[in-house]
Amino acid sequence: MGPRAATSLVTPSFRAATPDDLPMVYRAELAYIRDVEPDAEPAWIRATDRNLELWVANLLRTTVAEVAGEPAGFVMWMPTGQTATVVTVQVLPEFRRCGLGRRLLDRVVADADGRSVELGVHRANPARALYERAGFTRVSERGDYLMYRRDRTTLPA
Repeated sequence: MGPRAATSLVTPSFRAATPDDLPMVYRAELAYIRDVEPDAEPAWIRATDRNLELWVANLLRTTVAEVAGEPAGFVMWMPTGQTATVVTVQVLPEFRRCGLGRRLLDRVVADADGRSVELGVHRANPARALYERAGFTRVSERGDYLMYRRDRTTLPA
């Protein structure tokens, strides 16, 4: 049985992130940069201190998904006025395409205290389709990033 078939048979559990999760956040974000935005890696490495500050500041708004007691993904968000902005959502490769990303996004919507939820995604990132299926609408572009928004009342397909 392949990894995808195996992951469809398990139900993830969700928990609040702890400082012990920060190395996993770093590794997942670095893997994303290398896979999707490789030209940005040198600047991203130079900004590690700022990224770490951002992750620590929003650790209380980070949910980790686990499968069989091991991290399978996470989502982090921050309040920006009347909006909740997704800082990052990551699903480890072996757990992709089994609904985990959608469930993590649903956690943000549920935790956002009635705020609309916004996020940006690099146009080369295939997760764009996930965001659209989860009820996010593209509202603008900022350079190589597509900006999406989901109002609290938007029901996903």
